[in-house]
Amino acid sequence: MQLTPEQQSIIAHEKGHAKVVAVAGAGKTTTLALFIRQQLLNGQNPKRLLVIMYNKSAQQDFTQKLSRTLAAGQPMPQVRTFHALALRIYQTLIQQGHLEAFQGDPIGNGEQEMLLWRLMQQYADKTTAQEILQDKKKWLDPMMSFMEQVKSCLEPAAVVYKSMKLPAQCRFFIKVFEGFEAWRKQNKRITYADMLYDPCLLFSQRSDLLAKFQNHMDWILVDEYQDINPIQQFLLQVLSGARAKVMVIGDPDQTIYEFRGSSAHFMLQGFDQQFPQATHYSLSTSFRYGHDVALLANQLIQFNLSRESVLAIANESNPDTQLTWHQTEDESQQAIQLILNALNQYEPEQICILYRLWGMSAPLELALLENNIPYQMSHHSWVLERFELQTFMMLFEMSAGVFYQRSRHSLYQAWLMFFTQPALKIKRAELDDLAKKLASAGDKAILSFSKMSFPDLSRWQKQQLEERMNFIRMAKDSRLLAHQLLNRYVRETDFYKNLGDSAFSSQQVDDKVATVQGFVRFINKLNIKASDAFAYLENLKAIKQSQKKQSGIVISSIHKAKGLEWPVVVIPSVNEHYYPYQSDGEMQQASSIESERRLFYVAMTRSIQQLHFLSPTEDSQNKYDVSPFLKQMMPKDLLKVKAAVQAGKAELELSKVVTNTAIQYCNKLDWPLMIQVAKPSILKAVSKPVKKPLDDLNAQIKQAAIMHSSFGEGTLQHETERHWHILFRDGQKRVLDKHIAGPLISWL
Repeated sequence: MQLTPEQQSIIAHEKGHAKVVAVAGAGKTTTLALFIRQQLLNGQNPKRLLVIMYNKSAQQDFTQKLSRTLAAGQPMPQVRTFHALALRIYQTLIQQGHLEAFQGDPIGNGEQEMLLWRLMQQYADKTTAQEILQDKKKWLDPMMSFMEQVKSCLEPAAVVYKSMKLPAQCRFFIKVFEGFEAWRKQNKRITYADMLYDPCLLFSQRSDLLAKFQNHMDWILVDEYQDINPIQQFLLQVLSGARAKVMVIGDPDQTIYEFRGSSAHFMLQGFDQQFPQATHYSLSTSFRYGHDVALLANQLIQFNLSRESVLAIANESNPDTQLTWHQTEDESQQAIQLILNALNQYEPEQICILYRLWGMSAPLELALLENNIPYQMSHHSWVLERFELQTFMMLFEMSAGVFYQRSRHSLYQAWLMFFTQPALKIKRAELDDLAKKLASAGDKAILSFSKMSFPDLSRWQKQQLEERMNFIRMAKDSRLLAHQLLNRYVRETDFYKNLGDSAFSSQQVDDKVATVQGFVRFINKLNIKASDAFAYLENLKAIKQSQKKQSGIVISSIHKAKGLEWPVVVIPSVNEHYYPYQSDGEMQQASSIESERRLFYVAMTRSIQQLHFLSPTEDSQNKYDVSPFLKQMMPKDLLKVKAAVQAGKAELELSKVVTNTAIQYCNKLDWPLMIQVAKPSILKAVSKPVKKPLDDLNAQIKQAAIMHSSFGEGTLQHETERHWHILFRDGQKRVLDKHIAGPLISWL
């Protein structure tokens, strides 16, 4: 194995603490395994060497790699996750009588959401409680985030509330947190977060107990340190004490779990504050992707201010990754064509489609099924199984005349779903009773409904029921096209708004809406009768069921793709709505632009042989523009660098925005290419006292780089007679009045 000088220096490290910044694909786990082997060869007792991995999958993979690296029969050190390590400590504290034993499985997210929703209604004032009942997503999502933040640190709930800068009407979140804690202690339950929270909270209050768990290790090694949160950092300090040497390894540019309380601060400053005089190392050579990906990734991430200034370099032996930007009106068909082309060279499992949200995958899934291309999705249901589509499936089943072939219980479940998706403003007990009666009536359900009386319902509620049942009658019209039935149902039930009203978070809403919109577009393109739609969709289901599980094209969210790689990576919907993705919840904490930029950086650095961006065309009817991240990378400029080197050119002119990245990269690799700034013609126009019409001037400065006295560097994206549309380095697009902003701007 050919090791880089950077890897060799880390493996040879012996004295004191160490911090390693490793870029994507830098072989950090290999380096870590070789470091451990060297320590064991030096006589280190494996029982006093602890390795902490971020999650169970990483722990299992590293254990296998380490066992292959060590000599046969060599004792293994402990390799654990933070939660597994904390659970062992928790169990020890239970045995010693310091913590009370817990019962049952840990509380999952679904159970926790329901408990919090009930507690919120209990502790809120009457007006707010009614709003919480009617608009779950607005309130529950920030409440869940608040819980995550409190459990990821040791600060009191009131302090966390203040630091999150939530609105004043959210102050009752503190009471909800306290109520939840009282409930779980009374019922002897814990969440996964409590595996860390309870022992660490106890240690923070009992220094005598803390001392018993300190100073048992000589070495503690922490992988993916950029994703650590305050309570994990506290546990690391507890275990290390004054004895252990600590080595952490990670990449602050890949910190993407802030919603769980993770913070790049520990990688950037916190580690050096807690473990002074640490030796700093870097792993800057990636063994995954080619120079084009490295150049664009470096260009993108340098817009972030909170980072280490490490330049990622592609190893010369890496594949020459083909990077392509496709501007298209039909992303799913473009993706299908890319997949079909890739299947000529690669296995399906070597091709990955990465999405910002799961729901965005619906159009592609349906297109894959139509083309009988197998695909797999981890941690998510495939498109035709998703709950938000089941009402439509029922209507098509009714149109085909096969609905009443269901069992009575299945009929009851379907009718209940029909009246609650979207929800009618009628008591659940009334709807439940109606669903049972219609299920008992079988194929006479419509006739049975016409004879029913509803004495406890208002006139308006009866009208709502009648209007909902009209869709059943409509579905039986043999002349009706599938898209006519579907679009009318979506429109007249205000389906998208009701999805929002019934969801637990705004991201859930966006996921569900994306799924339904994709399904609606698919049905619109089919242009078949409603009576034929059920058979068509059943055929797609049969195709999916015939496919082997865990095989086929990989569809994944970017968060789930962390730490993985594929020969072919496709990133669809690279537009300003999803990159950066900004949740539109009224009380949502806006996602950090830097965090979103890191997420896109992670996505593009999963690629090995091919990387494809899909974005709207410039004259697209889509309401969203191309992502500012693509504009910041300026691929049309940066992709000239490697091509110029390969062509033997001595000089290359580039936009000032990308010259620094290009120069650094060329210098690092000793490429004999002189990079010069291509000066826009506007410099000549503004340096001479020549009067030109304003429209002429605007035409010359289009896409020019600027410097604003308050907002810093930016790039002109568009101009009108009165305004400049400028994308600034902080990721924000601002519209500035020319007459006001003119004196504040200099053209670069």
